[in-house]
Amino acid sequence: MDRPVGQRKLRESDTRFRQFGEASSDVLWIRNADTLELEYLSPAFDHIYGMDHRSMLARPALESWIELILPEDRHMVHEAIGKVRNGQRALTEYRIWHPEGRVRWMRNTKFPLLDDDGKVVRIGGIGHDATEEKEAADRLQVLIAELQHRTRNLMAVVQAVSERTLRESATLAEFGPAYSDRLRAIARVHGLLSRLTDGDKVSFDELLMEELRAHGVNGERVLLDGPSGVRLRSTTLQTYALALHELATNATKYGALSTDSGRLAIRWRTASREDGTPVLQMEWREQFETPSERPADGVHSGGYGRELIERALPYQLKARTSYRLEPNGLLCTVEVPLPTD
Repeated sequence: MDRPVGQRKLRESDTRFRQFGEASSDVLWIRNADTLELEYLSPAFDHIYGMDHRSMLARPALESWIELILPEDRHMVHEAIGKVRNGQRALTEYRIWHPEGRVRWMRNTKFPLLDDDGKVVRIGGIGHDATEEKEAADRLQVLIAELQHRTRNLMAVVQAVSERTLRESATLAEFGPAYSDRLRAIARVHGLLSRLTDGDKVSFDELLMEELRAHGVNGERVLLDGPSGVRLRSTTLQTYALALHELATNATKYGALSTDSGRLAIRWRTASREDGTPVLQMEWREQFETPSERPADGVHSGGYGRELIERALPYQLKARTSYRLEPNGLLCTVEVPLPTD
């Protein structure tokens, strides 16, 4: 091959390489293996690192680039450079500080470039912005941990419900429907949770309406009074939902809604405790038209629902509760802490 043809092919090769580098969304770079000075840097550097790649080429020393990396990650980069100088490939993940004030994750593949004698004369690299992948992996780990936590809680709740339902059931025929109803209440909570977006929480009115609809509770005999969108702590939902389920069950089977003239009023509002803790205060009031309509105390005493409200809610949720049978009905109050975020 004559000299002019060789030079032309060399120029064409150089042009193709630069076009390739300019089109790449990853950062492509080449350093001298002896001096470690930067010889080539692709324009993708501008977007990922937040600075002009030409300014980096103007100060090509390795330390100019190292300064962009978080101090605790710099040793990995030095070790990788050493490996590539010895003819090995190296993959490193490190963090950089972006000028806009945020940390970004880089995944950098480094490899040796050899001369005809097999000597490492240059170090090539491909820098990939792995920030979104890292953040997605972190979110996945949080979701897995939350799922494991909720699953453990769910199993504990299911076990407690089964044991309590078994104790209060005289026969298997009594146990089956009661246990199924309570499991469905738990399932409704998880249905609400499954529809949430990241960082969102179930609101009290959503939880309440889901339970009332399941019992067919609606119409003129039911008064609902309170703000919408009061978000509850996710850790409170299962126990709170079971308490609402038991209240609604008792109201329709034995309480005010088991008669044609009874009334149910549910009121709620937000407030603060003495120490500033935000809380939701709920009042559940059932009223019969006449005291004679109210069932005997043993029938409408509350059973498992009352036990949940008076014992489980205060213990598990740090709630303040009361459950009082009155001459013409029932008054139940529940105050639970709200999330602060």
